[in-house]
Formats: sequence, structure tokens, C-alpha cells
Amino acid sequence: MLRYGILQDDAPALKWQRRCLEALARVDGARLEMSLTPVADSVARARAAALDFILSFTDLGDAAGFVDLPRFGLWQPLLGDWINYRGEPGAFWEVYEGHATSAALLVRAHADPEMVTVLREVHLRTQRLSHLENREQLLERLLGTPAQACRELVRNGSISGPTRRAERPVRRRPTAADRARLKALIGARIVATGLSSLFRHDQWNVGIVDQPIADFLNHSAPPVRWLPPTPRSEFRADPFGIVLDGNPTILCEYYSYVDNRGFIVALNPERPAPFVRVTIGPERPVHLSYPYLFEHEGRHYCVPESSEAQEITMFEIDRSSDRWKKVATLVTGRGFADASLFEHEGRWWMAASDVADKGANSELHLWFAADPEGPWEAHPGNPVKIDVRSARPGGTPFRVGGVLYRPAQDCSSTYGARIIINRVLELGPEVFREEVAATVDPDPCGAYPQGLHTLSAMGDQTLIDGKRSIFAPAQLWRVVRKLIS
Repeated sequence: MLRYGILQDDAPALKWQRRCLEALARVDGARLEMSLTPVADSVARARAAALDFILSFTDLGDAAGFVDLPRFGLWQPLLGDWINYRGEPGAFWEVYEGHATSAALLVRAHADPEMVTVLREVHLRTQRLSHLENREQLLERLLGTPAQACRELVRNGSISGPTRRAERPVRRRPTAADRARLKALIGARIVATGLSSLFRHDQWNVGIVDQPIADFLNHSAPPVRWLPPTPRSEFRADPFGIVLDGNPTILCEYYSYVDNRGFIVALNPERPAPFVRVTIGPERPVHLSYPYLFEHEGRHYCVPESSEAQEITMFEIDRSSDRWKKVATLVTGRGFADASLFEHEGRWWMAASDVADKGANSELHLWFAADPEGPWEAHPGNPVKIDVRSARPGGTPFRVGGVLYRPAQDCSSTYGARIIINRVLELGPEVFREEVAATVDPDPCGAYPQGLHTLSAMGDQTLIDGKRSIFAPAQLWRVVRKLIS
């Protein structure tokens, strides 16, 4: 049984701190031994108790005397990435400077005040229209990290992370002039965002690269053959390919701004028009996208995103009728985006991103099973990663030299800005760890220069999608009607 202490000052605990402690109290195998305040006799009490860790809600300077007392250190939740942003008020300067992302950390403190060990980290897109909302979104994700770290410690008997040294001094507190300037900046951003929503709209298209997916690890920019463009009110995205009887077929999302809903279509990459609408997904019509394709024991499966139906469902192609039939519901009761299935070390794994009110681009969840049809068990570390830069699945996992690579979306600056290829370092029922291996950026001089969010294998070819910004009258009138209503 792990024994831990809580270090806090005399002020009442904030709401997020209370929720953090409630989550920590639910961890099996750990118990709260004592509450401490940063005074001399508390140091003596903590030393005598021989605690496993102390969770601190005080200033790091006030907690300095406790750093080396617990076996696994003093843990501190912090706002900022520690390298460029640290100090109070947290989450302010990222909004002021218009930084794309904001970070929050759970760290193990060191005797050296410039150094920390990062146990958990959260990276979200900066809420550039409110520093208070930016702070709240970070605290919402941060509050579960001490419980996560504690569960890892219970399971593994140890916990570690990368050491990080500050590169800039602690940020000064903003002055009245700083706050006034931020209000002016936010006003300008609101106007710009409103105009953009009216007159600039995303249009995606599918492209074919005549190279295998592994070549994208080389950071090169291979030539792309784009399918003919769609009308302004429509687009194609999320391509996945299948080869049946020697004939390649692409399944992808086809979206219309007129009815604000996507569906799955099948097309021949050499003759993309006309396409065939695919009958797949729940009986109740919902938005469909990301028709993830994979093969297992000679059978071909598709897992389309149907998060609006609050489920992840798998379909199999019936070769006799050339239709997709439902074979299993993998997860139900909650919406997830872009489910991607793959084999690794004797197990089947499924990666997907949460689409709750927190947003679909930041949280990576994992499940594992002995067979693609399940039953599926959630990874105990879920969400195993909270990072808008490289969490949400973005295509087909693949192997090179026995190493597993996982394409993911970077949505830090905009939705679907580019693809990050992660190198999976550890993956098992108790662990998950990955690192960035390569980035795949859209061609700034190409036809679709403003985004890329799918990278999928189709034999020796690779399918991608690209984004450009256009004016779509149908979307303008939809936004106007929504504002009027």
C-alpha cells in the first residue's frame, strides 16, 4: 500500500484541487497518510512518516524543504511548459503572445529550482480569446494526472520521466497595461475569427503518392496526384485503400456543406467519377468519416467513425454481394473519433480520440483484445496521451525494421495542420510511450497547402488528403442562418 501526503497552505482548496484529490482517493493500492502545511514541524512529520510521495499545491519555493523526503519525490501540478512559460498567472502569456499551444505539467521537483522531472504533460490548443478559459481547460485535463501517475506507481513500483531545465526566467506578473492590450488583441481576434468563418472555408481532397508509406519517414516531399476537385460546397477526406481481386478501391468521407453531414463513398483511384455511396454505419443516419480499412486472415474490415452514434462499430465486406455487413460493436456508450486497429506483439490494439466536450484532437485512448471482434479492454492509463500536436490518429500504423510507427494529426495551429509520425517505444497492457519520428507537412506551393491529416497505406502506394481555404457560399448561408436562429 502506497502512502502519500498532501502539502497545501492554509487557504481553502480550489475546486480543481478538490476534484484532483477525489480522483487520487479512488486509486486502489494507495492511501492518504497525512495533510501538511509548509512549516518547520511539517518537515519533521513528513520525514518521520517515510511517505512514498507528497502531492503539493503550494509554490515550489515553499515546498523546497520537502523535495527529498518522500521515496518517489514531491509532485507538483504546474501550468506552463517550464521551458518558455512558467510562473503565475498560468496560461496568461500564451494567450497574450498568441502561442499555438498551452501546456500543463505534473512534475517531480528537484533541489535545483531550475530543473524538474516531467511525470505527465498536457498540451492543448491555446484558447486565444480568453486567458481564463485557457487556464480552465488546462486545469480540467491536469486534475486527473496525479491519479494516473499514482496508478502507474502502484502497478510498476516505479515512475520516471524526462528531466527538463528552464530556458527562460519566471514570467513576471502582467501589468494593467498588459491586460488592457490583451483585451484589444482579443477584440481583433474575435473580428478576424468571425470574418474567417463567413468567407474562408476548408476544402479537402484526396491525393495518391506512388511510394510506400514507410518512405515518409525520410522527411521528403514526394509528388502527389490529386483527384479532380469537387464543387465548392463539397469535399473528400480521410482516404483508405483496399485491393480486391487486383482492383484498387478508395473509401473516403464525402462531405456537403449544404446538409452539414458526411457519408462514405467508394471510388476507383484511376476513374474517381462517378463515385458510389457506401451503405455502412448505424441504422440511424449520422455523420460518417474516417473509414479505417484493414485485413485479417483474408477478411477485409472497415471501422468508420460514427461518434455521433456513441459507438465504434466494425463491418466486413461480403464478397458475394459486395456489401458491408456489421460484425461487432467494439465500444459503446461514448463517442470516439478515428478508431484505428492494428496488431502488435500478439495482441490487437485500437487507438482513438475522445470527442467529448473537451474536443476530439487532444486525447489518445487505447484498447486491446485477442481478436479484432473483441471483447476489447480499455488501457488502464487512458487517456494515455493528451497532446493536440500528436494524439489523434491520422492513418495506418506501419512497421519498419520491427519498429511500430503511428501516424497522428497535429491540430495545434489549425485542425489537420499536418501529420506527425510517432515511433512507438513501449506498448503493453500496462504501458504506453511514443516519440516523434517524422513530420509530414503539406506542400506550401501545391494545390492544397493548408493542411494534411491522413496518411494511409494501399499496397506500395500511399493515400493522403490535403486542405485549402476557399469561399463556399453554401457554408456562408448555413452560418448566417445559424446566427439568425
